Amino acid sequence: MQVQKRKGFIEDFQEEKLRNSIRKAAKEAGYPDDEIEKIVEEIASFALDSIKDLETVDTSSLRNLILGKLDELYPDVARAWREYDERVKGRIE
Repeated sequence: MQVQKRKGFIEDFQEEKLRNSIRKAAKEAGYPDDEIEKIVEEIASFALDSIKDLETVDTSSLRNLILGKLDELYPDVARAWREYDERVKGRIE
């Protein structure tokens, strides 16, 4: 599978990047390590299952998919992800 980045280029999908983003947001939200790994597994499994039949996925769609599930199950983690995006990447929703 490949990922189309915001700037238009395409790269190979890297599952570990997805997991690290979830992990960072859960840590920022204050979860303990054992709970973080549970959240990472739950959300990553959902995302991977949702995109498994695609050849290419764009980063915005993948981000929205993950944030939608986080909003539903772990809104504080979703909030931490968005705050990071705004603070570090300059993205505002």
